[in-house]
Amino acid sequence: MKTVVSKTTRAAVTTLDSLQKSGFTVYAYNTGGTEMAGVAAKGLGTPFMNGAIATYATKWKLAGGPYYWPFNSNVQFFAHATDASATYKLNDSDIYPIITYTINDDASKQKDFVVAQLYNQKKTENDVKLSFLHALTQVNFSAKGSNNNLKYTISSISIEGVANTGTYSFADNTWSVTGTAGTYIYPTANNAPVSGTTISDLDQAKGALILMPQAMTADSKIKISYNVYNADDVQIDAVTDAVISLNNTAAWGVGKKVRYTLTLSSEGATISFAPEVGNWSTDDDTPVTPPAA
Repeated sequence: MKTVVSKTTRAAVTTLDSLQKSGFTVYAYNTGGTEMAGVAAKGLGTPFMNGAIATYATKWKLAGGPYYWPFNSNVQFFAHATDASATYKLNDSDIYPIITYTINDDASKQKDFVVAQLYNQKKTENDVKLSFLHALTQVNFSAKGSNNNLKYTISSISIEGVANTGTYSFADNTWSVTGTAGTYIYPTANNAPVSGTTISDLDQAKGALILMPQAMTADSKIKISYNVYNADDVQIDAVTDAVISLNNTAAWGVGKKVRYTLTLSSEGATISFAPEVGNWSTDDDTPVTPPAA
């Protein structure tokens, strides 16, 4: 099989190198002369690759192999990053499989969960090309002050009241979510500095929160604590757990990066924010070629 993921400098995000270290899990179904668009409920049948673990040394290897192409038949592939938090299932009433996944409460242990699907493949001498997509949402923060003559140091930022468990559907690349997390603490440098009204990105080497795509609710909020100093570095204020509601703000999309830019006031009375949403980086895609299944 051939795999492709996006390269990135973010430590929390899956790269080709990290996928080679963690491996992936693959399911393959022989649907005979029926293509995926014509499959009905129960139509996928029993997988002949049933959660086969792909690992990498100098090349990809599938546990339980070798696996042989069925003659003149369509094969449907579904795969996901090998992760203990993921449970793959194909319900009798469904055409497409689903995956249930839970976000780790500890931001330092959160993973960029990736998935792949490939339909209507037939016997070939070529490698199967699995292109993995980011299935979760990456959240980062920037901050600026409201007064150009003041300085700020941020001691903590957290997100609360968002669902931590969801079910991903291969049918339409969407999640249905359940449950709410306690607190996701955004990793920032100790007393991250913000000077005046200049926007400062608060990203750290292991800083991105990797969270469940979902719509924001009345429970969804950001909390931030910071200190305020004048031009002579004399502290003039301290703000603790100021709350910013995310209710009715833009939903978090699958594979999207969300950046909240927080505006810090001198008294801590008001905080504004401006979400910036962009596609996950797809620069420098590089394939790796293991043996064909």
